[in-house]
Amino acid sequence: MRKVLALIAMVLGLVVVAPNQASAITYGDLVTDPVTQAPWVVSIWSSPTLDGDKKYICTGTLIDPRVVVTAANCLTEKVFYFAKVGANTLDDETEFVAATNWMALPRFNAKSPISDIAVMNLAGQFTGSSIPGIASEDDVSAIARTRPYMMYGWGSDQNKQAADLLRSATLTPQDSVAGRFYGKYFNKSLMMAAGRGIPVEKVYAGGCVGDAGAPLVAQVNGITKLIGITSWFAKDCKVAAPTVFARVSYYAKDIAKAVIDVKAASKSVKITKSVVKVDAPVMNGQLFINGLYPNSRFYQGQMLTVDGWWWGNSVEAESIRWYLTTIPNAPMSRVGRLVGVGPSITLTWSMLQQGAGSYLVAEVSGSIGNQVTTDVAAVYLNPYLIG
Repeated sequence: MRKVLALIAMVLGLVVVAPNQASAITYGDLVTDPVTQAPWVVSIWSSPTLDGDKKYICTGTLIDPRVVVTAANCLTEKVFYFAKVGANTLDDETEFVAATNWMALPRFNAKSPISDIAVMNLAGQFTGSSIPGIASEDDVSAIARTRPYMMYGWGSDQNKQAADLLRSATLTPQDSVAGRFYGKYFNKSLMMAAGRGIPVEKVYAGGCVGDAGAPLVAQVNGITKLIGITSWFAKDCKVAAPTVFARVSYYAKDIAKAVIDVKAASKSVKITKSVVKVDAPVMNGQLFINGLYPNSRFYQGQMLTVDGWWWGNSVEAESIRWYLTTIPNAPMSRVGRLVGVGPSITLTWSMLQQGAGSYLVAEVSGSIGNQVTTDVAAVYLNPYLIG
């Protein structure tokens, strides 16, 4: 997508950029109460790790209690993606919700500006507020008569001034202008153009850098419908041409199928890194049990600890459990008897008597998403060395 937009830019004499810088709607208005006025407009963020710093990248639209639709060119990096739903401001304390998985529509690829739509399934479910419907082919004639359209997005304005509040702009259809300006790169069957011309300055209100994925909505027969998804626009935010959107009605069936597919995939994959399943945690070092006496005897009140490992990548959760078992290498939850949790355990006389002739095992597990790495360290409780 970035190569294609760069090519378009060279041909047309303007600069079109990918949405990895947080700018947004130009010549628009602040939405002072986004939670009430447009709760379905979400901000999309990325991070190289699940618990790392998040960077705002795009805008999206909640079209289902768990599913967000945005531009496919927003989700091309092998990173973790997150959404903020129901935020009052871009940088408020609203919780980041991880995307469990996502997919672009089938015909999208990095060498084509068409089918620039992706859906992402979220780890949380959001109810209690209305969400826009997806414009269908049956809505096309009504959409053509609708005036005006409304676009929403987070970010900066035409002067590159940061706007922490959601911004909106009232736009009108501009397919004919886009056809003249963009030529063969604008396909009115697959795309739609919208903007609001400002004759004195010879510019259009609309999208800007970082605004990819932003929704274009309209009232169709009294119902709010998502009719366009922001695809590409000019870097300088002042070009005398309208913003181009993926035409939702053309892709309505593909979007509906993608929603079903990401929901089904989320049942088997908890968190994804782009389209790649999360890697299991890497355990480095070698587990061992510390606190044994030189003569290897075991006494009541003796404290043992497990040590010797470190994680090679971030883990969401870590657990340490102690078991008594006769089979120290099997999954402990099936063959062992749990006798303690935590990094250390204090031996009791009852534990030593019951465990004589078996193994005391420390099991360490780390998890990320649905991926778990486990290792064990064991010591034999020789009945002749107890007490």
